[in-house]
Amino acid sequence: MTLRKIAQLAGFSPSTVSKVLSGSSEISRETAERILKIAEENGVRRPNYHKARAHSRVAILIPEIISVYYSQVATALIDELRRYGVEPYMYLCGFDDESFCRIVNMLSEEKLADGILTLGVSDYTSFCEIPIVGFGMSQSYPRFDALGSDMQSGMYEALEYLHSLGHTSIGFISEKHTDAKLRYFKSAMSRLGLPVRDEYIYISRKRFAEIGCEAAEYYMKLTSPPTALVAAYDEVALGAIHTFRKNGISVPEDVSVIGINDIPVSSYSSVPLTTIRTFSCELIERAVKLLLDRIKSPERHIVQHIMIKCELIVRDTTAKAKPHT
Repeated sequence: MTLRKIAQLAGFSPSTVSKVLSGSSEISRETAERILKIAEENGVRRPNYHKARAHSRVAILIPEIISVYYSQVATALIDELRRYGVEPYMYLCGFDDESFCRIVNMLSEEKLADGILTLGVSDYTSFCEIPIVGFGMSQSYPRFDALGSDMQSGMYEALEYLHSLGHTSIGFISEKHTDAKLRYFKSAMSRLGLPVRDEYIYISRKRFAEIGCEAAEYYMKLTSPPTALVAAYDEVALGAIHTFRKNGISVPEDVSVIGINDIPVSSYSSVPLTTIRTFSCELIERAVKLLLDRIKSPERHIVQHIMIKCELIVRDTTAKAKPHT
């Protein structure tokens, strides 16, 4: 069976078939599986190209494991790397650049990794021989490849949706690690011609659901509270909803709430959460392919920054704004 014949049967070009049979990560999983299945049905043995990559040592740098979002992303990256026969290992780098740079320098100097996937912050400006791929939605990685969700457009879509429901008094619940999201919130509000009121911006020193509980108590004390809120991430939104409901404030009848990330529990909470989805299988697959290609062809010098659109998932925590009385 010739390569050209397989291409004919599969409906792809001989070049695409050749890349699949040689183990190139440029081709999508679905396309590769279709071609390999047709090749096997016609007597061509499935190549064991995963074995050729099994020797690659990949380190995943993650700020923390307590966050559902970071744990979800890290687990998906590990699963995808294992699909290529790569068994990765993780390092906790926290949220500070100093820790990140120290770990990267150690991995590079001691030759402990062939490639790095980072979910953490980075202002890394040193030269590094190891290929690095950044995975995030707001960080800027000028010196190495990066993939992320377009949080800026995602925030705009969420606020545009709230505006379409009649909300003009909109607040944002933030914390010290979500400055970029707050900037995107202010920018989107400005683009929509909506006022950004200082008293509607709540910034906490705490983390997760506790922030939302604290923020809800703050908003309930305001003479004229916002009619809608965007939380920096889903756990914050769920904490706020819990406290509002405990105090007789109905969500979404009295106040609409939107989270960010679409963690698994969001769709199963007592009031299913409207949220901005920032995580996708496509993003995971592209990040792993990009890193493995870098390891395979380190001589390439073009830095790639890939953004994938966020998706607004509308559930039950948003509704039309109450008319003024």
